[in-house]
Amino acid sequence: MNDATRTQIRLLALVMVAFLPAVVLFGLANSNLRQHEREQQEDQLVQIATLAALEYERLIKDSHQLLSVLAEFPEIRIGSSAECGRRLASVLSHTPQFTTLSLIGADGYMTCGSLPVDGSLYLGDRAYYLLATTNGQFSVGEYALGRITGKPTVGVAFPLASEPQQRVQKVLAASLDLSNLGSYSPRTLPAYVTFTVLDRNGRVLVRKPAGHAPIGNDSLGAQAPENFPQLPAEAGGPELMAGTDLDGVSRLFAIAPLRGGGLRPQGYVVVGKEEVMLLAEMESAASRELRFLGLAGGALVLLTWLLGHYGLVRAGARTRAEPG
Repeated sequence: MNDATRTQIRLLALVMVAFLPAVVLFGLANSNLRQHEREQQEDQLVQIATLAALEYERLIKDSHQLLSVLAEFPEIRIGSSAECGRRLASVLSHTPQFTTLSLIGADGYMTCGSLPVDGSLYLGDRAYYLLATTNGQFSVGEYALGRITGKPTVGVAFPLASEPQQRVQKVLAASLDLSNLGSYSPRTLPAYVTFTVLDRNGRVLVRKPAGHAPIGNDSLGAQAPENFPQLPAEAGGPELMAGTDLDGVSRLFAIAPLRGGGLRPQGYVVVGKEEVMLLAEMESAASRELRFLGLAGGALVLLTWLLGHYGLVRAGARTRAEPG
């Protein structure tokens, strides 16, 4: 082995030794990379839950405004069945966020509505009707499956009285369609993410994708399992919790209360992602960094070897070839 080759080997060893601190630094930074990736995954869940909760609050405010405007129409205040029904049907055709619009009399029976029904329909036992007649103001009821449409809804109601401060004579009500809350479909949801809407008692109203539930599409109305995260008692910001989902899979959840007035939540948006998928994506992010580091190290070693070969070895060969 000549001097040039020995020098080349020494240079290569020096470069590899100099590269070792980068490997050590990567090992120290690896936990930070994993933590950063997990925080990104958590932020995604919180963002989905927050946007859905904000959309719900906007729908409630828009419903209040719409019902207060409709209450000024003479055909609705008078309650003429034919004219009132045509007006409500026309409005419903332009408001896909509602499943039904109804005018309910003081006896609790529907006077007219946007959708035809067979016979008489009693709505006096609905929470939104009871709240509106008791409080005399716009009210948000509890979640339920619509008696006409069968869809998961939350009812809102606006009381009508002949004079202010007098007894409520009629109630103008609307049913908000919760199935489109968040505007997510199984195709538009991020990978491995479930989207669930629960009522205040923990019953399932919306589940996307539907297949991620104990009994598929029949999971509507099912009760959340015992190991499901504890639902917040007060309406605050989104919270991150771990627990068992409806399909028995362990997930990390972002839970956002749905507010319609008052401190007590009316329901919850629950966005979950499997813990194993969180870990897999964290590992994937770390692996990408490791591959990049390996490629960079390999390129540096190759470059050093080539420079040493073509620089030192050939220079030594030229030196030996020169006449003394």
